[in-house]
Amino acid sequence: MRFALMTHGTRGDVQPLVALGAELARRGNTVELAVPAGSAALAERAGLRAIGLPGDWQQFLESPATDKQWLFSGDNAVLLGTLREIMAEHAAEIAKTLCGFSQGADVIVSGGLTEDIATVIAEALRVPLALVHTYPLRPTGAVANPLVTPRSSQFSEENLQTHARYEQENWKARRDGINRLRATLGLAATDLPTPERARALGAVEVQSYSAHVIPGLGWPRRRPVVGWIEPSQSDRAAFGESGVDSPLASWLDEGEAPAYFGFGSMPVPDPAAIAGLVERVSRDLGLRAVLSAGWAGLSAAAVEDGARVRVVGAVDHTALLPRCRLAVHHGGAGTTGAAVRAGLPTMICSIMMDQAMWGEQLQRLGSGVHVPFAELDEDTLRAGVARLLEPSVVTRARQLGENVRAEPDATIRAADAVTALAAASVS
Repeated sequence: MRFALMTHGTRGDVQPLVALGAELARRGNTVELAVPAGSAALAERAGLRAIGLPGDWQQFLESPATDKQWLFSGDNAVLLGTLREIMAEHAAEIAKTLCGFSQGADVIVSGGLTEDIATVIAEALRVPLALVHTYPLRPTGAVANPLVTPRSSQFSEENLQTHARYEQENWKARRDGINRLRATLGLAATDLPTPERARALGAVEVQSYSAHVIPGLGWPRRRPVVGWIEPSQSDRAAFGESGVDSPLASWLDEGEAPAYFGFGSMPVPDPAAIAGLVERVSRDLGLRAVLSAGWAGLSAAAVEDGARVRVVGAVDHTALLPRCRLAVHHGGAGTTGAAVRAGLPTMICSIMMDQAMWGEQLQRLGSGVHVPFAELDEDTLRAGVARLLEPSVVTRARQLGENVRAEPDATIRAADAVTALAAASVS
């Protein structure tokens, strides 16, 4: 079987597809990925053939020329508008590339940011379609649509209304481009949004997060909630990110479990100021801390007390977080999953997209705290970390971690779902 996987966005969008692709390849399938050009190397390290797509979102975020004020405002409406502008600038080239890339595929698998294009291509080629979502994008009464509001209502009807609003606005913004692509591929114009057409095609929509964190979704079997799709240890070794290096391991062994602080691939506007906040709050609360600052290029010189605060680059969360006592991070889906799985009380300082929803959800479950990054200062950080140290929060986080760790392997479950789709199409 040949699986054509595609997605756009940052590493958090790409990594689950790489992990899924690597598992499919281990089963003897031919797997190829189309991802932003800056992320192609990640797939290649996992032994997969990859092609690069234009419009590198990560490069855009990191560019000194990019005005970051809108990014850290926490306004998803502004963010989505900017994201759509970036995608629109390269839409024709991305669509052309993905159409050629998909020829000869037995199954198309797409992340959320390319699902509009993937659904049209799958319909035109009459190829089975699988979608991978890292947060709830389809209507449910359990939670609000995170791109509309991070705060879910206790009333399911109000949550459903946010999903309807998102689908209407998203379709309005994308309808013309989708119908242009349909015309190019010989398909008639449509008034049906992507979710309805994906359902008509019998698409499987794999949900890459845990039902223990978002319970009660009430979705059909074709929308399995498998848990967070993560690279295997062999994949992490191929990435050069496996385990904890010797200097950090020695530091961890020297004292109490530290607090973890990290902001993933987010271009924090004043990294030195954040390092100062981490150091002062850790000192005030008597904590040791690991500051993962690969996003900022900080060195140990960024903190005065290197014995208390250890500055590191990118880390293997699966190896480091189980050795920590709490986590403070931006709320990326993958980092959230790693912290939850490790049983850590978690403070999420959300910046964009679904991050605020994860913070609100953990706060709702009593295992975490949410503070938007725009409101982060010494007082809010100190109060948030102090809350994470409370016994009731520690207990709830530990229990949540035990529940998540008891789930079957998410990457294997996702690969099973996609493989079953392929087998059904053959039969």
